[in-house]
Amino acid sequence: MTNQLDPAPDRRLSDPAGGQTKGDMQAPTRVQLLHIEPDIARFLPPAQRAEADGLGVPVVGFEPGPLDLGSELRRARGFAGIVLKGMVVHRLRVGDQPGLRVLGPGDILARSGTQRTLLLARSTYHVAASIEVAMLGDEWLVAARRWPLLVPGLQTLLAAQSERLSAQFVICQLPRVDQRLLAILWLIAESWGHVTSVGTTLPLSLTHDALGEMIGARRSTVTLALGELSERGAIVRQHSGWLLLEPPPGVAGKLPELEQPLLLTDIGSSWAAATETPPLLAEASHAELRETVALLRREHLERVDRYEQRIKTLASSRQRTRETRRRIANEGIIRRRAPSS
Repeated sequence: MTNQLDPAPDRRLSDPAGGQTKGDMQAPTRVQLLHIEPDIARFLPPAQRAEADGLGVPVVGFEPGPLDLGSELRRARGFAGIVLKGMVVHRLRVGDQPGLRVLGPGDILARSGTQRTLLLARSTYHVAASIEVAMLGDEWLVAARRWPLLVPGLQTLLAAQSERLSAQFVICQLPRVDQRLLAILWLIAESWGHVTSVGTTLPLSLTHDALGEMIGARRSTVTLALGELSERGAIVRQHSGWLLLEPPPGVAGKLPELEQPLLLTDIGSSWAAATETPPLLAEASHAELRETVALLRREHLERVDRYEQRIKTLASSRQRTRETRRRIANEGIIRRRAPSS
């Protein structure tokens, strides 16, 4: 199976200023953002929507290979970018467990925050299929200042992307690997699939290793599960991807009632010092603490005494055992030496 996820040398295809193209694909240098992502303007009144219609942003293209997202955004003087076409693979790793997610048209690429979790041993981006990215920078900020309702429109894209990532998180918790595979293929099909008269086609080539990283399973297990799905007619492997025939797992019953998590921030404790403790209460707390320490000391001394007594008892028992063995040995020697009658 062809692997579209293997890294290759990074080559920019164009720059925001319309510089010389370095690849075979000629990427546009600017694009009218609201024409390609109309949802960004969903909260604008009709009059403002018409005014903002000509909002143009620079476009940068990249060939398949590693993507240094932070450097490219700084070079384009942007804080984020919207994928217009192609596919980006985001690989992560926690300990020895790898993870993978795919980003495509409509998804937002942004720099990592300053509070990035320390659990991630790796977080890298790769261009899996040549991409074009609309860079959000000065032009966007000027437009957002003039039409502030563009901001919640951009937030809807981020919310949809976050929800899809959350769905992948839940998919990884399905009990059977075949269920996870079918569900993840349908999740990807929501971005790249095409509905046909015979089923939903997914024109995407993913190795068994890549699928395993997406659902948290080993390659060998993925291979077996794909074979099972194919045998029962749930999916069909095609030369141009997959054909999805069986719907994803549905709701089988009512979810159990779970106790909601609580953030324990205002729980009082007799060991915690209050900001303003009355003198009598402070004296009572100190007295309670002294009494507790004295009780712990008495218990410790009693345990030490019991331990010493037990050591003495064991030593005495060992001494008696040695004397008994010595006496039995002596009696055996005397009997062997006794004269025969």
